[in-house]
Amino acid sequence: MSGRVRVHVYDLHRDVNDVGWVFGIGIFHTGIEIYGKEYAFGYHDDESASGVFAIAPRSAPAPATYRETIELGATPLSEGECERAIARLSREFTGPSYDLLTRNCNSFTEAMAEAVMGETGKVPAYVNRLARIGRFAHAYAPCLVPASIRRAITTVPGRNRALGDGSHESEDEGEDERLTLTAPGESRMSG
Repeated sequence: MSGRVRVHVYDLHRDVNDVGWVFGIGIFHTGIEIYGKEYAFGYHDDESASGVFAIAPRSAPAPATYRETIELGATPLSEGECERAIARLSREFTGPSYDLLTRNCNSFTEAMAEAVMGETGKVPAYVNRLARIGRFAHAYAPCLVPASIRRAITTVPGRNRALGDGSHESEDEGEDERLTLTAPGESRMSG
């Protein structure tokens, strides 16, 4: 098994991404492949289980559609050392800690790349650029963030956070299911 590290990029909305691609933005999901398994992060509400899951490479669940693979290079870590890094991050990235703008699948991919590659493990900025723009807009100009997105980032089942504009939104579990990825039928890594 090779110690090659690859980032698999998926479109979550192909039409938007085809236009946004020109400007270096899009709505992307990523997973990171190490030693023949792809690891990703998604939302669920079980506090005792990780949001990190393993799948076959290039097989993210719907609504993700494969776009490209980015080769990061070879990890200097052994397979066992990589497994320990994945286990550590799995404890940190619990399902309920998922946040569309601040702690999403792309945030996990970035953290995992750094854990197994060190300084050379840089994921291209475009994969999480839209979340960074959204985080800035939500913090400084919440009126620019569409209401459906504000609901998704402020109301995750089990928590209710105040919006930047001082109002509160009610919980809506349906929004989160459309905007996050989990791997149905895959065993979640427990931490």
